[in-house]
Amino acid sequence: MNRDYSSSLRSATVPSNFTKSDLLRDVFNKTLGFQKIFVINLPSRTDHRDAITLAAALTDLELEFVDGVTEVAEKALPPGGKEVKLNKGGLGNWRAHLNIMRMIVERNITSALILEDDADWDIRIKSQMYDFAQASRSLLQPLQNQSSQYLDPTYPKPIANSQPQNFELGSASVSTPSSTPYGDVWDLFWLGHCGTRFPRASDGNAPLGRAIIPNDLTVPEQQHLKMEFGSLELLEEYPSHTRVVHRAWQNTCTIGYAVTQSGARSLLYEVGISAQKGTTDMELRSFCHGSDGRRIHTCLTAQPQIFEHHSPVGVRSTFSDISDHGQEYNDFAYTCNIRWSTRVNFPKLVAGEKDYIDSFKDGESSDHIRNC
Repeated sequence: MNRDYSSSLRSATVPSNFTKSDLLRDVFNKTLGFQKIFVINLPSRTDHRDAITLAAALTDLELEFVDGVTEVAEKALPPGGKEVKLNKGGLGNWRAHLNIMRMIVERNITSALILEDDADWDIRIKSQMYDFAQASRSLLQPLQNQSSQYLDPTYPKPIANSQPQNFELGSASVSTPSSTPYGDVWDLFWLGHCGTRFPRASDGNAPLGRAIIPNDLTVPEQQHLKMEFGSLELLEEYPSHTRVVHRAWQNTCTIGYAVTQSGARSLLYEVGISAQKGTTDMELRSFCHGSDGRRIHTCLTAQPQIFEHHSPVGVRSTFSDISDHGQEYNDFAYTCNIRWSTRVNFPKLVAGEKDYIDSFKDGESSDHIRNC
């Protein structure tokens, strides 16, 4: 049976069987169960700020903006920074993300979601994050009444010849977390990216468990999914309308991710103080992998992603202040992998209409959407 996503916003539609002490209720609040949602935005990009402000208002989310960075003093770079030689946009991006890590530490924020200002999401974001929370719990929480045993037999790391195992939501009882709706012990959730792959036993140190969200009608059919820099395993191994939550591995792009207080402290030290070794996404990747001399951290991701870059109408060179997207004119707004895109549906949402635009209808071609 397909999962019920008939209620589009679900801002107040908290399941009636929740107890007052169950933190899953918090996923339906204005910050998706995190303490804050931060958005990085260059003050000059008023267009980006206008659009994401409207998207948040129309899906009952509350944002706090953090200014992007245009200048970074060479003397302020950590060891290795001069050798990395990031371009001006990449260096500003790196520093802007670190400014948020510092803010989280300064203000003792328990957890925060960080979005880039061109991020887009499905109108049903709260329903999706409710499912993600159940999936993350199955991978992070010990079994009920067994504090040292986990559903995933490859936790904390696989042994030789370990095989990945699939766990559908509700397949076993795990303990209820007491600190966040998503689990008690985690560092980073990589929720918006340009591609990922499943960890393998040969990687050596990442648990292999996969939490399966089946029959998820917010996920496009396989023919519509764009894996970009990721592998094709999701398309080859799972049926249509399946989302999989697993350890973050080989992720690219920092469209959206969440961190805990402990995760922010580790990132501030390892990426901002100890050493600079690459672009922001490659720094987060090594943070999660435990590569480049860093220790491994507890990071989860989802594929397909929950947050994606939006491509509006206009010249593609205007889309980013970090990299060049070319001079091609984009005459059709779209967001890859997002069916009921909030931004594509601006005209419907502003008018109060509910016959939402489905960018990737089952059984229909999406060839008219470029680059997806």
